[in-house]
Amino acid sequence: MARLLTQPEIDWKDDGTPVARAAGDVYFTAGDGLAETRAVFLAGCALPEAWAGREAFTIAETGFGTGLNFLAAWELWRAHRPSPAAVLHFVSFEGYPLTCADAARALSAWPELSGLAGRLTTVWPGPVRGVRRLAWPEDGITLTLHLGDIADMLP
Repeated sequence: MARLLTQPEIDWKDDGTPVARAAGDVYFTAGDGLAETRAVFLAGCALPEAWAGREAFTIAETGFGTGLNFLAAWELWRAHRPSPAAVLHFVSFEGYPLTCADAARALSAWPELSGLAGRLTTVWPGPVRGVRRLAWPEDGITLTLHLGDIADMLP
C-alpha cells in the first residue's frame, strides 16, 4: 500500500466553487456553502444544543474535503463552549486530501472564517496515509484526521 495518497486535481467554477476533476464532485454548494453547512451539518446535528452541559463532545464525519464543516463547528464551539474545560473532538476521514493551497483558496470565500482557516492551513497535513491529531487547546478543540481509504482506517 502506497504511503502517499493521490491529491485531487481541482477545477474552479467562475463563482470560486472547487470541483474534483476526476469525480466531478463539488466540495460545497455554489453560492454559499457555509450557509449550507450551518443549516445541514450543524443544525442537522442539533448543535450547539447537543453539547450543552457536556465536558466532552465528539463529532465524526466522512470526507474532510476543504475542512469547511470543521471550521464551522469550531466557530460555533467558540461561541457556545459549555465551559472553559470542555473539549470538542472532531474526527474526520479523507481518502483524497486537498493540497493546502487548494483548501486555502476554497476557504477564502468566507472572510468570517479567515482567522480559523489560517490556523488550520498553517498545520495542514501532507498527503501521507495515516492518522494526524491536531489540537488547539486554547479553544478546547482537537481534530483527528484519518487520511486514507476509510475501509482501511477503521478496525
